[in-house]
Amino acid sequence: MRFVLLSCLITAVLGSGLYFAKLSVDEQYRTLKRLEEEIKIQTEHNYVLQAEWTFLTRPERLLELSESLLGMSPITPERILPITSIPIARAALMPSTNAVSEVKNVVY
Repeated sequence: MRFVLLSCLITAVLGSGLYFAKLSVDEQYRTLKRLEEEIKIQTEHNYVLQAEWTFLTRPERLLELSESLLGMSPITPERILPITSIPIARAALMPSTNAVSEVKNVVY
């Protein structure tokens, strides 16, 4: 008789443990599905944001905005100077061994 009662008690405890483990697994599965859905939504949202950013940073659009809002214009070839016109570069190209002191004497 004791053996039967003890077996029933052990079976009830193990059955309850198994039931609660199943509930925990089901809850974790629902959480996983919810997180996967959120990741999917955020990924789609990121694609939309990237497309918008690409659209807004088109070079022709930025050029138009810089001209209309800031009064800027593209650099013309006449405004580009050779590297030798930069004082530091000129001093570095000189064959002198005392180029550091000559760079200090250059007026900017």
